Amino acid sequence: MKSHTLYIITDSNRQFLNVDITSDFNRAMNEIKSSSNIFFPNGPHLTRVVYMEKFDCQEHAEKRQFELNHFTRMQKEKLIRKQNATWNNLCPT
Repeated sequence: MKSHTLYIITDSNRQFLNVDITSDFNRAMNEIKSSSNIFFPNGPHLTRVVYMEKFDCQEHAEKRQFELNHFTRMQKEKLIRKQNATWNNLCPT
């Protein structure tokens, strides 16, 4: 059975928070690192994974993603600080 990872990724200034899910975390991180902002060169460079949850079922991961996408910024920050108080990058290099 495939596991699914829900993660919150941010830029170096913690200005933007993006919630996403993947079934292949390493591939997703490689794509993020190798991507460039061709269309929005001055846009945020989301490279720091600050929160992760693992799920056995894709439906549960999608349900949780839907829930987190409706959180306020303050709620997301509180969730991140519970698991990662210093906002360290959780992505393996």
